[in-house]
Amino acid sequence: MLSFVKVDTDNLNLVPGQKILKSADYMHFLESEHLIQAAQAKAARIIRDAELVYEKEKKRGYEDGQLAAKQTCAEVILDTVAQCNRYYLSSEVKLTEAVLACVSKILQGFDDVDVTLAVVKEALQLVSNQKQVILHVNPEQLIQIKERVSEALSGFPEVGYVDVVADGRLKNGGCILETEVGIIDASIDVQLQVLKKQMEKQFKEKHLSSIAE
Repeated sequence: MLSFVKVDTDNLNLVPGQKILKSADYMHFLESEHLIQAAQAKAARIIRDAELVYEKEKKRGYEDGQLAAKQTCAEVILDTVAQCNRYYLSSEVKLTEAVLACVSKILQGFDDVDVTLAVVKEALQLVSNQKQVILHVNPEQLIQIKERVSEALSGFPEVGYVDVVADGRLKNGGCILETEVGIIDASIDVQLQVLKKQMEKQFKEKHLSSIAE
């Protein structure tokens, strides 16, 4: 390809030995140069836009990653709380069952009549203002309870008379007090159920209190 020079009209001097570029060829040269410059500018814009897009996507990816991490963390926390609640409730049930089983086992070690008299004393506290009480007991304990009922009445002088009667519905340790104002089932089984409900109530209140905090 022949060499050529760009014509500077401000300082135009012909150099011996150099070929003169035709005007048409020179115009092609200028057009080519403009195309090159335009291409370079466009390439620069493309690169700049690409960098902006990259930074934007990078930032969005970071934010998405942060959001995903927070969501995952929240899910882990909720799952942990749920597991703790399930364990807590399971522990409550096991503890209640253990206490009731322990109380039942302890009661089994006592004489049935002694247990019945102890239950009668507790029940008499609820009807101590009644002059007359009918005490229902297991038929097998009837004679022994009649002989020892005064032991239970010693702390309740307000109660004038207790009539002890046999009741085939009751097991050993069971007793029902009948008065003018109502009937009280003070049997051991009933009291254990009351104890169970009280424990469950306390556990529930404690659980609700911990949630509120």
